[in-house]
Amino acid sequence: MSTGTPEQQLRSAYGAANALLELEQRITQEALERTVDLILAMPPYATVDRTRLLRELEARNNTLVGGYSIIDDKEFVAWIKSVRENRPFQFWERYRHWMDRGKRWASGPLVQLDRMTDDILDRLRNPETAGAWDRRGLVVGDVQSGKTSNYTALICKAVDAGYPLVIVLAGVHNSLRSQTQLRIDEGFLGFDTRLSLLADDQENQRIGAGKMPSAPFLVAHSLTSSADGGDFKAATANGTRLVPGGRDPIILVVKKRVSILENLLAWVQSVRGTDDPGTPGGKIVRDVPMLVIDDEADNASANTNEYRNDDGTIDEDADPTKTNMLIRKLLVTFEKSAYVGYTATPFANVFMHHEATHRDAGPDLFPASFIVNLPAPSNYIGPERVFGVDRPGVNDDATGLPIIRPITDAVAIFPPGHKKNHSVTELPTSLKEAILAFLLVCAARRVRGDVNVDNSMLIHVTRLVVIQEKVARLVDEFLVDAVRQLEFPGTGGTVIVELEALWKKEFETKGDKLRALLADHDLQPVAWSAVRDQLFDAAKRVRVRQINGSAKDTLDYADHPNGLSIIAVGGDKLSRGLTLEGLSVSYFIRTTKMYDTLMQMGRWFGYRPRYADLCRLYTSPTLICWYRHIATATAELREEFDLAFNNGQTPLEFGHRVRAHPDGLLITAANKMRSGTRVRAGFSGTISETVSFEAAHTKANFDAFSNFINDLPRSAGTGRHQWDDVEGSRVTSLLRQLQTSRDSWKANAQALAEYVANRVSNGRLKTWTIVLAGRGRTEISCRLGPYAIMLTQRDYEKSGDGRITIRRLVSPADEVADLDQSARECAMQQTIDAWKKKADPKKDEPKTASGPFIRRQRSRDRGLLLIYPIDAAMPDRMPIMGFAISFPFDEDAPLIDYAENSVKQLERIFD
Repeated sequence: MSTGTPEQQLRSAYGAANALLELEQRITQEALERTVDLILAMPPYATVDRTRLLRELEARNNTLVGGYSIIDDKEFVAWIKSVRENRPFQFWERYRHWMDRGKRWASGPLVQLDRMTDDILDRLRNPETAGAWDRRGLVVGDVQSGKTSNYTALICKAVDAGYPLVIVLAGVHNSLRSQTQLRIDEGFLGFDTRLSLLADDQENQRIGAGKMPSAPFLVAHSLTSSADGGDFKAATANGTRLVPGGRDPIILVVKKRVSILENLLAWVQSVRGTDDPGTPGGKIVRDVPMLVIDDEADNASANTNEYRNDDGTIDEDADPTKTNMLIRKLLVTFEKSAYVGYTATPFANVFMHHEATHRDAGPDLFPASFIVNLPAPSNYIGPERVFGVDRPGVNDDATGLPIIRPITDAVAIFPPGHKKNHSVTELPTSLKEAILAFLLVCAARRVRGDVNVDNSMLIHVTRLVVIQEKVARLVDEFLVDAVRQLEFPGTGGTVIVELEALWKKEFETKGDKLRALLADHDLQPVAWSAVRDQLFDAAKRVRVRQINGSAKDTLDYADHPNGLSIIAVGGDKLSRGLTLEGLSVSYFIRTTKMYDTLMQMGRWFGYRPRYADLCRLYTSPTLICWYRHIATATAELREEFDLAFNNGQTPLEFGHRVRAHPDGLLITAANKMRSGTRVRAGFSGTISETVSFEAAHTKANFDAFSNFINDLPRSAGTGRHQWDDVEGSRVTSLLRQLQTSRDSWKANAQALAEYVANRVSNGRLKTWTIVLAGRGRTEISCRLGPYAIMLTQRDYEKSGDGRITIRRLVSPADEVADLDQSARECAMQQTIDAWKKKADPKKDEPKTASGPFIRRQRSRDRGLLLIYPIDAAMPDRMPIMGFAISFPFDEDAPLIDYAENSVKQLERIFD
């Protein structure tokens, strides 16, 4: 006889099945199916859905992870293995058990989490190490890819190893700090800090890892709580009579707010500090090893003030930003400190200057000790998958997921720069559609058996709280009316008709393609008749909540064990760190700084078990274009990281490379690490490719390429043509004639021309290989110079102002065109060698050579220019001319000043 809800029965059956699978020497599909049949034969599990249980077990045992890589300063001695052999790691074992059985993590990511956090701890210090030490590192992961789980595991192991004090810096808003504290409560403490801060009081209030069957009761205290107002207060801390470095470990989760950090620093110095004139600030805390976790380390933590004199030397009297200064003061106050930043912004903290220091705050937060590149597992839905920014095949474009809904009608209701008194009396038609799409998603998830689960929709159309209130009211009115029509059909309104039309147009039509693209997900087809039957039950559970600094609404998922369905209307508070559980539909337009809005778009990415095909993003074409740019830059920089990893470089050496990288130009401008900085970039060892075009440039660029190719020696054959010994001066002349889009932040023709001219004058890049990719698959022909060619096909998007964008231009097969077979094999082998160095478990061995390893094979005297005539349905079928330049590595190459108008364009985009 079965007891409990179907979800509870499934969870129990899942745990029992995994226990049996541990007896298997090798987990095969046959073993999985045999185990499921054994479990279902047991009376308590007789009614469990066999298909769903099997799918859950398959997901756990078949999820692949990319091998992580670490670059470090080599100044550490591995210690964690011997410590784990000699003392129990109870916090970690309890957390691992909860992630395995309670959260149902796949085995691959769980094994990797264990190994990676050991590697991070090795690069910190054994807390028993004598003398003063200061270690600073950075973990770079994708947005919503599991960074919180990673640092929770790190905290568990650090406390097990003997760290008595852990401080988590969690964003700048109460909502994010509270949510982070709740994750710490569940994963590390095991009790609810809203009820008491002391572990001893919590025998009957266990949660998360502490509530698992047979979980040990472990003592660690918190000086902050997960309540909305539970941030650090000196009076509360004093009332507990707890002192850092005492008998029991202590944790604090605090906001990165000046007043909070000032109070925390003063309290620490008052209860444990001693006078020490040699310490910046004059106070030191001895023999209390401290671990600081900086979540969203690129937000608020970075110093954006100038720190150099006119001659470029470090000015130790130049005050950094207050938050940055207080974090640094906290670190230097402790004799023994370890700092680990976590960020989804590609290597943002690497842009800090490694020598920047201050008389009272000490060195800046540059991750001099180590940097970890944290891979996402195969079930993660990230920007590369959504936007299709992976490199295309020989003549095929990369395929993105057809889940993006471009919107253009919102600007009329929410114009840029609107003020607090702006009148909002109606919702855009596209927003109404998005709300209906959310109701459909909730209903479809119920059809698939996900009834008692969280569902969330995000709406961000303004940063102004008073306008958010108006929007929330209109959304609620629309929702109430929709629920009425579903409950009482035939009483007026067209919602049911609209829902059916939307389902068939947006979900049914795209269903087969999405399930094919997401074949590694458990996505069963859903019929409209089944969705219709669940619509009212799904819709009546939905609530509208304002998530901002004024509203009292919260994202209290933990208080709703049977699931919470919400439409979250907000602004800046939704942009960083905050997790919307079960997020399926996002609707946002740019209303503030581009970068903040792009980071908010990133809230969507993550894990979407059993409903990835139902998710939708409603946003503007401009945001789609620029997020694609960010995602492409991120992918390029991670390739650079793998090269640095393979070459054994230090964070300092990698920092030099990234700060000079043209992909770093975008991040520098986007992140505004320091204002007023001259923007310079080098092209050594990089590839620049055009992905943005302007219709007005089409004829001039076509003529420039036609004349350039016409002047080259005649090439035999048809379609694809290649010239191997073209003078570098000719390439310089061509680049100076080209007009590149104002959005071409990387493939800027004038900056490229200056770089090539400089290298040619210094005896480098003297000879070039030119490739005309004229064998496209469009079946549309034209003449370019003396040659008849077929145009290349790339998915493109056009905007009303004449701008045209594509995803990626160059395939790896094209970038090796000038390399002989031995050089190609060497690039491939080096790519595989770098993959092999990464820790197991990891995804399959790479099949194509990575770009940086390809460019390593090229002589400093040779460059590669690839030319792609692309069909974009222009008048007379004239192609837009895409080009790419692959540069060899050249350690002597200079940095190039980007033209002022290019820099201003970037600043306008991100301001």
